[in-house]
Amino acid sequence: MRKRISPHDGGTRLPALIAALVAALLVLSGCAAIPSSGPVGTSAPEAAGQSDFTYTFDPPGPAKDASPQQIIEGFMRAGIAPRDDYSVAREYLAPKLSREWRAADRTVVYASEPNIVENVQKGSYTVEVAATSSIDEHGLLTRKEKQSTVSADIKLVKVDGQWRLSQVPNGTMIEEGNFAVLFSVYPLYFYDATKKYAIADYRWFANRQGLPATIVSALLAGPAPYLRNAVTSAFPEGSALARASVPVDSRRATVDLNTSTFADATELQRQLMQQQLELTLGEVQNIRTVSMTVGQRAVSLGNEAQGFDKAIVDASVPNTQIAIANQTLVFYQGNGVVPVGGIQDISAFKPRDPAMAPADNRFAFLNGDRTKMITVNESGAARVAATGTDLLPPSIDIHGWTWTVGDNGRTRIRATPADRDKNGPSRQVNSGWMGNADVTSLRVSPDGARALVIATVNGKPGVYVTGIIRDSEGVPRGFTDPLHLDASVPVQQGVWNSSDSVIVMKPSDSKAVQAEEISLNGKATTFEPLLGMTNISAGPGDQRTVYAETPDGVYSRVFSTWKKREGKASELAYPG
Repeated sequence: MRKRISPHDGGTRLPALIAALVAALLVLSGCAAIPSSGPVGTSAPEAAGQSDFTYTFDPPGPAKDASPQQIIEGFMRAGIAPRDDYSVAREYLAPKLSREWRAADRTVVYASEPNIVENVQKGSYTVEVAATSSIDEHGLLTRKEKQSTVSADIKLVKVDGQWRLSQVPNGTMIEEGNFAVLFSVYPLYFYDATKKYAIADYRWFANRQGLPATIVSALLAGPAPYLRNAVTSAFPEGSALARASVPVDSRRATVDLNTSTFADATELQRQLMQQQLELTLGEVQNIRTVSMTVGQRAVSLGNEAQGFDKAIVDASVPNTQIAIANQTLVFYQGNGVVPVGGIQDISAFKPRDPAMAPADNRFAFLNGDRTKMITVNESGAARVAATGTDLLPPSIDIHGWTWTVGDNGRTRIRATPADRDKNGPSRQVNSGWMGNADVTSLRVSPDGARALVIATVNGKPGVYVTGIIRDSEGVPRGFTDPLHLDASVPVQQGVWNSSDSVIVMKPSDSKAVQAEEISLNGKATTFEPLLGMTNISAGPGDQRTVYAETPDGVYSRVFSTWKKREGKASELAYPG
């Protein structure tokens, strides 16, 4: 038999801001990997860099002769104060557990006040919460599609005549509305296959002492599951902090690493490590420079190594769009339309859904019934690169590959190399998790390491970001399990708006359509609805204008409203 104990019992009410417990979720979920289904990483914390903490929580320690219920409630209150490794919360624990409890292992975010249930066995209780998301020890946030009950069994014993917790799960728990107060989002930086681009991998960490060490440890542990095998790290496997501390003095962080980190490291690799640390810790507000040491001795970086280039953090594309007018390709910029010169007559194809390469003068488009993808090389020659049924608008990546998706009873993804004489014809790429999905949009990111995919999985349309797996020659071979982004609007089409944000919508030529910008750092912005929106065009870069199309013509987004443009063209697309 169990007795439910209300948070109001004993005249004490649990406050809205509560933290504690969580290992129950370890039992329920079993691992920290981002799943291939279920929204991930889309809570709404504030901007990164919140390391000069402005919030101070000072919960009391255990009162003398407190009841078991009061000890449980007090422990939960103390979980909102992370300073000194949750020192106040540890006062509620029996001595052995106080030494062993790992507060940072996991955090559960919940929606409503916990239920505390007394069990038959004396000193045994169960705490139940309605969880909405969880964060693992590496800062990976997994959001649940629906609230689910998470329960944790705890036990108490008397220590010197006072009740103390003798069994409690590792980790903490926090009420949903206060998540942004206690946690901030920080990007960890990894490299694309060419080491030309730095790819941000966003993580969520509690604002507390030791934050730089927590961030570096997460960086050394490697990228999030949706980026594994799509990005690389300069740090070899086995790299770790020599001690669990990254001291900061005069805004300089000293990162002391174990000897195995540098056992076989070349000068180029050491410089790439340094750059990776500088990019990552540079997002922490009180850090400006980074010193890398081993055995507390400075690591020699030497002169700039051959092959080292400053990584591009925010990949961009040219400002001119490609479009269709009078059965040919045209450039569209502002209100102006200029025919693309030097290409053969393509009117017989009845071209639609054009794409333009971000790095050179190449193009692609579909024919009128979307059964052929045609590519146009730098000499202006057009030829059929892929065939299929209901092909999706092509996307040309920074490495020269042109992508499309067709559906012949199963999703089939095709990629065509820029140099088909050298690299061969269009080839099918292993579609992985997309094999049984209904894909309606695929756009490669400006850095070439990821793809934005709009797809219906298990009957539900969703927004996904998936890593692109390439071999040592840069040939695309497959996709990683995806990151699922929450969208508050209907979705069918999507484009990249920056290296770390996308815009999604569901076209309609007769209804008001609302688009939404979703950032990988957790923020989202909905646009003013536009009647009859059939297409949207956006491109990564400073002050890129977002364009939309309706049966009435072309519109651009000015501040937060849509303005009609005079240029006569359709199916606009930025490079990429």
